[in-house]
Amino acid sequence: MDFPIGLPLAFVRRAGLRGSGFLSFLEGACDGAFLTPATTLDEVSPARPFFPAGPACGRGLKAAFLARLGLDAERALRLCDRRGETVRAACGLFWTLGADQVGKAAIAGWRELLLPARRLGLPISVWPFEGDLASLARPGRVVLAEAYPAEAYARVGLARPTRKRDPAWRAAQAEAILAFAAQQSVVLQPEAAAAVRDGFGPSPGGEDAFDSFLGALGLIPVAEGRHPEAPSLPPEVLAWEGWMLGRIDRPKPQDWG
Repeated sequence: MDFPIGLPLAFVRRAGLRGSGFLSFLEGACDGAFLTPATTLDEVSPARPFFPAGPACGRGLKAAFLARLGLDAERALRLCDRRGETVRAACGLFWTLGADQVGKAAIAGWRELLLPARRLGLPISVWPFEGDLASLARPGRVVLAEAYPAEAYARVGLARPTRKRDPAWRAAQAEAILAFAAQQSVVLQPEAAAAVRDGFGPSPGGEDAFDSFLGALGLIPVAEGRHPEAPSLPPEVLAWEGWMLGRIDRPKPQDWG
């Protein structure tokens, strides 16, 4: 899934959350007001951390919002969201405004997929909260995990800085993408190879198709055991924050939230 699954530890501590981790919180308390974005700054609190509900503007708005949560820009990130040696920082979980925000995707993913699946008892396991891939992937079950296309970009070897909104830049990455696929023994259908060479077309939707394709391509060696699924992580990080499948670089311990 290309949306955050987990909560920043700094937020967990600030909010005084209890329990065994994110999944238990999701099932018990992560509903109603928590997943309803606040309309005004006065409504923002650890019990209602997503903001804003609609268009908003104002100097210092984001800093004021974070202050309401008792966080700053760095502490609002999970460990896996932070900049590493090869991957730029991801966006903070709770912000819902602008093209680069992830808050709306998290709300939709948790409310429309994770919560119903857990409550209905569907055969879905959530990595890494419930175990590693080897223990979770078995017949009759689906393993749901968070992926970050930008992490795949680095492993595939795309040119930096990335300009995925530019069809010409996407098309210029074809050689690296096709070489990575061949190296991983991935056989592309002719239509897929043509889309890669064409940069997934000139339409605005080409960016999303490019992201999805690269994300899937980067996960194949992880699923087949040729690339690590995660580095060694503290139990508290695994329980509350989760991780991005296949990301192995991480900030230094002194930078952890």
